[in-house]
Amino acid sequence: MNETLLALQDVVVLRQTDPRIFGMFGSKPIRALDGISLSLNRGETLGVMGGSGSGKSTLAEVAALRLAPSRGRVLVQGQDPARLSGDDRKKLRRRLQIIRQDARDSLDMEQTVARQFQELLRHAGLPESEARIAGVLEQVGLPSQFLSRTPAEMSGGQQQRLAIARALAVNPVLVAGDEPVSGVDPHLQLEMLRLLEQVQKQQNVSFLMVSHDRRVIGRLAHRVAVLCEGRLCELGSAAEVLTSARHPYSRLFLGQEPGGMPGDEDQAGSASVGCPWVNHCSLAREACKRQMPDLREVAPGHAAACHAL
Repeated sequence: MNETLLALQDVVVLRQTDPRIFGMFGSKPIRALDGISLSLNRGETLGVMGGSGSGKSTLAEVAALRLAPSRGRVLVQGQDPARLSGDDRKKLRRRLQIIRQDARDSLDMEQTVARQFQELLRHAGLPESEARIAGVLEQVGLPSQFLSRTPAEMSGGQQQRLAIARALAVNPVLVAGDEPVSGVDPHLQLEMLRLLEQVQKQQNVSFLMVSHDRRVIGRLAHRVAVLCEGRLCELGSAAEVLTSARHPYSRLFLGQEPGGMPGDEDQAGSASVGCPWVNHCSLAREACKRQMPDLREVAPGHAAACHAL
């Protein structure tokens, strides 16, 4: 796991606020991601956690090249996709897959499974035989009779398994999962996690796994990144962060400190310059209001962005 597959360098993603809420002249872009720098190694799983509106889903979209950053760079195996030709960029993008929480976002609900997978494999330059597709479906526990069905004829859990199969079918080097197993029952969830582990061992694929469920992250992730209002507040080994987080936000979010999380409205816009958690932090000081702390090492292989640490 020494080869850097993905590198995000000071990535900023701006999103326009809704003028119906803030007024035509009061709306302004918000930073869904604000200066994110991190890397993902080949064959590694990075778990991404944080509250609602923290930027987790946006990070998954950027990592899979489904969303271009407003500023900063995304490098894949040292290549900047923005500098590649159109065809080369499409080929690279096909090797970076995304599994969204709602399977319907990645499936054609009215086209048969066989036809969808044949087109997917053809565009990827891979064999498109029904035997190969049936083998891919079998990986996720779907029998071959599903080849002639459409996703509209399947249950929600079956659709999610199909979305996972679709992402894995093209031999990706990276899969970004945005809550990919949250909509299935616990037994099936365990099966899917085992499948992802097996695929990672066999194909050396990297995962960027977004989840609110620490059990999922604890099962899959080698390292964990915690986001707060679009900013990276903690990064370290999964074992260290999930049991001994350092940032006050991480500790509260992960249940390592007593108390409840503030509501979304109370969190939003806590700070435009300093630490986004300053208004809710018992360790806050004047510097926290004026300047966002840099991410710095607080233990070997464990970094946090906090002036008090």
